[in-house]
Amino acid sequence: MTGQLRPRAPKAVIAVVAGIAIAAAGVAACGGSGTKPGHPAPAPPTQAAPSASPLPPVADYRDAVDVAARNHLRVWIEADMVKRWEAGKASFRAAVSRVAALARQPGVVGVKIADELGYNDGTHSAGEIRQFLADTARALHAAAPHKLILVDMVVPELGCLPGHQPAMPPELACAAAAQAHYPALALPEIGRYLRMHAIDVLDLSTGLLSDTTYAGWGTSADAAQVAAWQEVSRLGWPSLVRLQARKALAHPGHYASTSAQAAADVRLFVDIPLAHGAHAVDIWTWHQEYDGAMYQLMNPGMQPNPLWAQLEQQRRAGHVLFTHMSPHSLESGLDRDLAKIATVFADVFLPAGTG
Repeated sequence: MTGQLRPRAPKAVIAVVAGIAIAAAGVAACGGSGTKPGHPAPAPPTQAAPSASPLPPVADYRDAVDVAARNHLRVWIEADMVKRWEAGKASFRAAVSRVAALARQPGVVGVKIADELGYNDGTHSAGEIRQFLADTARALHAAAPHKLILVDMVVPELGCLPGHQPAMPPELACAAAAQAHYPALALPEIGRYLRMHAIDVLDLSTGLLSDTTYAGWGTSADAAQVAAWQEVSRLGWPSLVRLQARKALAHPGHYASTSAQAAADVRLFVDIPLAHGAHAVDIWTWHQEYDGAMYQLMNPGMQPNPLWAQLEQQRRAGHVLFTHMSPHSLESGLDRDLAKIATVFADVFLPAGTG
């Protein structure tokens, strides 16, 4: 792997158009670096507050935490606190109470409070995000003391080859479009959130664009990933928060890619971030229905595939991987699923039922 980005072909005009088009579509291509498969370009945010349904019974979620802990998995309670916060004080207090009850169980080390914060999630401005973080950290520190608070974010600007001089027109156009469409996710704003010290762990998607786009810029996705993580280091984020990478690697049905493609994906989304400061990598997802298809990391029946073999190699190398699991979406049953997860993953996100 190399972080060298030049020389590049003189394709600036074409690349500028491509960069603007990609970013103007909501930087939709950055779904490749973290967002769920098939994730559409986000619609313009509206001001309507989301409704929040009553919380379901807690027993299934509590049982999942117990079984995960017995399998020596570190557990993170996953809750959509943005939705509950937007829905009003009563809904927010109920969610805090539910999360705290689960977080107090043995084996739980932290709470994930937001999924892709600021990326079409119901928040509308940097000021609103700061208020959400302050309110949620204050409430959880009181209700579940000593538990880490984790947020995941897509940062589209990081996919625009930041920090390289001289900056080229396609990079500048890409960054300008990302800032225009996601001002609350501009790099200076992310720094302000982190300096609040309301977040202990940041799962980071670097907003990578398509291979074709980078090829038009005379570089590669691997080099762009290196550039993104180098920029994160230059900005001083590692001194403010524990940084982790994130990526949706799950597939519908049987895994269709080759061993070579699996190795390339793991190099891009696991090896490079780990080599440039990430402490762990969050990989979505164990087994979950999404857009009408069942996405998973293994093949149906918990059969291995080239991707799973790559993840097993990561575990043997001592790398820390996270995944997501729901007690309501299982391949073989709670005990067997969590036992298999524990052969590759050190940490697991389990839902609180607040979504």
